[in-house]
Amino acid sequence: MNRYCISILPLAIFIIASSAIQKEDERQQQGSQITTEFFNPYENVDWNKFEHLHSFSHQHGNRPPSYSVSAEEFWDMGFRHLPFSNYYPSAPSPLPLKFREKHPDALWAPNAEQHSAFGVGHFNVIDSYYSTGHGQGANISYRKNRTSPIEYEFSGLNVYNPEKPWLSIYWLDLRISGKDEAVILITLEGACKVNPTTYEVVKDGDIKDSSIPAKSRAIYIRAESDKVKVRLDFNPDEISDVSLVIRQGVHRPWKDAFRAALDGTLKDKEGNPIEGLRFSDGGGITLNHTGGPVNSVLEKLRFDSRVLGIEVWNQHYAFGPKGSLAFYNLWDEVLKTGTRCFVFFVKDHFIYERGRNVLLVPSPEKLTIAEREHNCSRAYRNATFYGLIGALAVDEKGQKTPPYDYSSFRFTQIILRKNSKGIPETIEVSVDGADKTKRPNTQIRFITEKGISMVENSSHAFYKLTKDAGGNVLEKYVRIEAFAYPSIHLKDKPLTAEMLAKMNVLEISRLHDNTGGGYSGTVDFDKGKEVPIPIVDMLFSQPIMFNKQP
Repeated sequence: MNRYCISILPLAIFIIASSAIQKEDERQQQGSQITTEFFNPYENVDWNKFEHLHSFSHQHGNRPPSYSVSAEEFWDMGFRHLPFSNYYPSAPSPLPLKFREKHPDALWAPNAEQHSAFGVGHFNVIDSYYSTGHGQGANISYRKNRTSPIEYEFSGLNVYNPEKPWLSIYWLDLRISGKDEAVILITLEGACKVNPTTYEVVKDGDIKDSSIPAKSRAIYIRAESDKVKVRLDFNPDEISDVSLVIRQGVHRPWKDAFRAALDGTLKDKEGNPIEGLRFSDGGGITLNHTGGPVNSVLEKLRFDSRVLGIEVWNQHYAFGPKGSLAFYNLWDEVLKTGTRCFVFFVKDHFIYERGRNVLLVPSPEKLTIAEREHNCSRAYRNATFYGLIGALAVDEKGQKTPPYDYSSFRFTQIILRKNSKGIPETIEVSVDGADKTKRPNTQIRFITEKGISMVENSSHAFYKLTKDAGGNVLEKYVRIEAFAYPSIHLKDKPLTAEMLAKMNVLEISRLHDNTGGGYSGTVDFDKGKEVPIPIVDMLFSQPIMFNKQP
């Protein structure tokens, strides 16, 4: 009997082993569906019905004395979602009533640019009531009166409160010009000189007949009264101009500022909210014109999922300061870590230049303004939008002209195709809407953590995802860029697909026929130069991300 049992033992082992292998195969097949997690911001977009709504996440304007004109000009450029973001104070800027009456379909969101928080640069909070800061200019005209001394009293300031010390920190912005050897005596009443990060009064805190050179400067102060009086004594023969402004920023740690902006509940004396998001499922924080360092940006993005991402295009700097690609490269460096990062394309202080976010939102039919604004807020939260850097329109004389950077060039689909088991297989992309008489050619690029992984010289392209033996997607992310471009540049030089494929995005953004034409270019790179007037339309998708996210 023992001999018989021994004879069947190898067969039993074989059956057990075969069963284990089959179960492991099944486990791996199931595991491939689990381990290939993905985030596709365009998953729920109905490309046949959704509206492509031009918006901005960071745009100054809509402030007196010409705020109604400013809003009107943005409307004329094709913007339909107008969440202006100003500072001094950093507070929402509602659309004027007359503008609303003229354009009843105009959409808005509370928004403001925040600055002077500790540990972070400038940031915006889309669809948040977060209000900080102060801005008050002295109502004086030295050029008209040319007398000394100058005295002015600023009012309505926050008195120092040790429980909320940041509310009492201001800076006195002195803008003075005169002879090199000239000096001014300054006296402050109701405030003392302060360290803006510790809130502590500095050793020589009292400012009384203090001598300073006749040059522009900022003096940080702590308000000990709701009124601060400034007196300047000088020789009028040595001074050509003087102006006084009191300004204020956030002046608190960035984490505290982010929490207040996202979840705060404070209200002003009239009961209006001055903290917190308007919608729990919409809006969020953008990190403005930042080139890193990477770890600092990762810390902000991982702090809260409502910290949405970074500006990759800002008209001040293009894709990075001084002609660099610092913003653009930072985006990929962040994505390579597996951290989700949305990107924004903005004009900032500029009105007639380049940079737009195009929201993909449900058709406006049968929706109220409140419902449409809520959809815009969700689009920003969920990255259901793409970036547009449009070519600039010019007249017959080569001067930029309305509607400036408006373009109807758009993504008409970004679809992640999956197999019957729900495993991603391909990404299908198409674009349309370019002015074919000016820009008849199209190029689509697919970018992954390895760089440009595929280039298609067409308006329709498929990108096949790479897989491991278990069927898991190997790409960490895929993002798409598309360009509509002419067949010539510099008026008569060929511009071929091969030439374009060798260019980076900065080089493409500067392709041109004319220079000057009233285009300011990027401030720190083009200042004092003949600036190229761009001729290429550029689109940038948000990233489709694969595998586990932090």
